[in-house]
Amino acid sequence: MKIALISDSLLLDHTLEMYLKEYLTSYKSCDFVVATKSMESADKPVFLISDDENAQLSKPFTKEILIQKLESFYTQISNPSTQEPPKTIKPLSDFLAPKAPKFQNTNTSLEAQIQELFKRYADELKELILQHKNG
Repeated sequence: MKIALISDSLLLDHTLEMYLKEYLTSYKSCDFVVATKSMESADKPVFLISDDENAQLSKPFTKEILIQKLESFYTQISNPSTQEPPKTIKPLSDFLAPKAPKFQNTNTSLEAQIQELFKRYADELKELILQHKNG
C-alpha cells in the first residue's frame, strides 16, 4: 500500500506523516491519495479525511482506526469485485446497557445493592485475571 498525502492542515499533515511514514511515497508512484479536501480532477483514488458527508474518515481518529480504514479502502480499490458486504452495526444501547443484575430483594437498601454489585464486579475481575494468567 503506497500512499501520497495532500493536506491543507499543517497539524493534520504532520500527524498523518507520523502515522503513515512506512506507506508514504510520491504522487506518481502511489496507489491512492489521502486528502483533506475533495479532489475532483485526481487521476488516482482519493481517501478523504474530512467532516464532509462523502469522507471515508472524519476527525478525530486514532492511528489504529486510520490504518484499518486505509487497509479496507486499499482492498476495495485493489479488488473491486471482492468488496466486503456492509457490516451490521450494533445499536449503542447494546454497549451502554449491560445485562443488569437482578437483585434478590427489591426492598434492599441502595448501599447493599451497590455492595452486591461491587462484589460481583470484583469476582468477575479476579476470574478474568486468573484466566489471563493461565492463558
